[in-house]
Amino acid sequence: MPTHTKSAEGATVRAPTSSYRPGTGRPRADEMDRLDRQAQLTFDVELGLLREGGLRTDGTLLDLGSGNGAITTRLRERLPEATVVGVDVDPELLALVPAPSLLIEDGRIPVEDESVDDVLVRFVAQHLTPAARLDLWTEVLRVLAPGGRVHVVDVDDTASGVTTPLQPGLAPIFAKLHHAQAADGGDRMVIGKVAPELEAVGFVHAQQVRDAVSSSERPIEDFAVHVGPERHVPHVSTGVLSLADLAAITRGWQAILADPAGSVCVYVHLVRASKPGPVSMGSAPTTEGEAP
Repeated sequence: MPTHTKSAEGATVRAPTSSYRPGTGRPRADEMDRLDRQAQLTFDVELGLLREGGLRTDGTLLDLGSGNGAITTRLRERLPEATVVGVDVDPELLALVPAPSLLIEDGRIPVEDESVDDVLVRFVAQHLTPAARLDLWTEVLRVLAPGGRVHVVDVDDTASGVTTPLQPGLAPIFAKLHHAQAADGGDRMVIGKVAPELEAVGFVHAQQVRDAVSSSERPIEDFAVHVGPERHVPHVSTGVLSLADLAAITRGWQAILADPAGSVCVYVHLVRASKPGPVSMGSAPTTEGEAP
């Protein structure tokens, strides 16, 4: 399994198998703030999907690719009877996550085989090569107890959301982002590939589901973190987008805000699957080398 770090929305990888590196094109503190606002926007919907997928609310959950702990902290607040463990390969990011937390070294999650109930992998897969993803799923299968579940939240650029008014003129700009990430080994349509990959390494009952959060439920300004220009400033710094591209994105966002009927809907995609065996009954994780 390669060395994984925290993704733009979730985890990064400090290796050539990742298309994302935290802080590239912007100060790391700004990136951490962006990740926190993204987490805040979609967390309730994501938690609902986790519950629907059989998440043990009193078991052990690894937040794999926890980064700065934006999701880890929220999960602990909403699941007080669970043991939620932040897991990442970036020690600087992991230092921001209160214990319990685990540092991945040499591509291995430092817990014993079959010792956790659920693993959340949030916005990591899109940044990995196919081979790296298979290594990751194999490692997740190892640490899950029989009947344990993996929950993968990630992107699908063919169905990322809807805005009013529509912004068809931005399609060529977003195509640049898609191709740039692909050139680095990533895949912005990865969610459709996750279920067969999970089953290929031994998971069963893989299922892809979708929900949404919209400006009918949240202030439309909250969606700037997804739709507004700030998300794309680093892409100008790295040369993926031009200043003209950024200006076009800015005009599109301003048009949404100015339209009395303006709206935004962001889709949340999740794939869930189980490790063969009876449903796990909840347990405390056992660190490798520690007596169970």
